[in-house]
Amino acid sequence: MRKRIVAVLAHVGAALTLVIAICVPFFLFGAFTKAVAHAGLHVDATYSGGTVARTIERNGYQIAVYQPVWPRALQRIEPFVQIVFKPAEALPARVSEEIDLDGDGQPDVRVSFVVPADPHAPLRGDVTALNSKYLSLVNVGGDSFSRLVVRVDNQVIVRVPLNGASGSH
Repeated sequence: MRKRIVAVLAHVGAALTLVIAICVPFFLFGAFTKAVAHAGLHVDATYSGGTVARTIERNGYQIAVYQPVWPRALQRIEPFVQIVFKPAEALPARVSEEIDLDGDGQPDVRVSFVVPADPHAPLRGDVTALNSKYLSLVNVGGDSFSRLVVRVDNQVIVRVPLNGASGSH
């Protein structure tokens, strides 16, 4: 009889352990989410493109110009400035824009690309530097973090490399 009680208690204990193991993540998920939010963690500018410096309104779409992104120690990227055209569905079939990247009132680059009708089709474009602060790109796609023209969701992201020879940050 004693063996039977011990066996039943062992099975009940195992079942309770299993139920607790299954339920704990659901109860702790909210606490974990709050802890991460309060920890001040953020996505590195290398991946996010940095912070928006200014937004240029066009007929039906916007162009967001970001702050320059400079590599930190051990990062193997070129410094770049990110430009985001959104919404992609409102862009003309052919985009050609002269854009002031540094906020001095003078255009710094000319960005040109054709928006494919298929949102999943690869996108390629050109960036022509209008001064020595930036580098030109010809027929670039998503080749590197610092040099790209890609469509992500409903926006077109362009990253223009800074000319390292023209000075530092």
